[in-house]
Amino acid sequence: MKKDISQITTYQSGVMQSSAHRLLTRIKTEYLSQYGLTSMQWFVIGYVYDSGASGMKLNDLMKTLDTTMPFVTSIVNTLEHKGILNKVSDLNDSRVKIAILSPSYRSTVEEIEHGLREELRARLYREDNISREELSTYINVLYKIVQSDKT
Repeated sequence: MKKDISQITTYQSGVMQSSAHRLLTRIKTEYLSQYGLTSMQWFVIGYVYDSGASGMKLNDLMKTLDTTMPFVTSIVNTLEHKGILNKVSDLNDSRVKIAILSPSYRSTVEEIEHGLREELRARLYREDNISREELSTYINVLYKIVQSDKT
């Protein structure tokens, strides 16, 4: 659609946002399927990976992912069953659970991140002719939208 951005209606904008979300989700889903992971599982793994050896409290995961505790617990339990995460109790409060990445999975996280990043670049930069700057602007705008909702 080659329209002056000021002339796009809210419903046209909404359709474009939904279409972009579905396309990006499809790319991620297709790539992650070779590892037997869903996007939400990947998000959990990524944040737990970022938290380092100390892991991440399930309550913090819930807040970060803006979801419910039963949903986070279910994902963590599934990933624990797959041997990707370990769930332990906090030393100061046994009611608090912490997800820790299995050391043997660290290199797999790095492999997935690198591969998924390359897949997104191939599909967006090369096939769709989206520049790195355009994608960076898009992601920065998404961050601003989410942050404005949290204040």
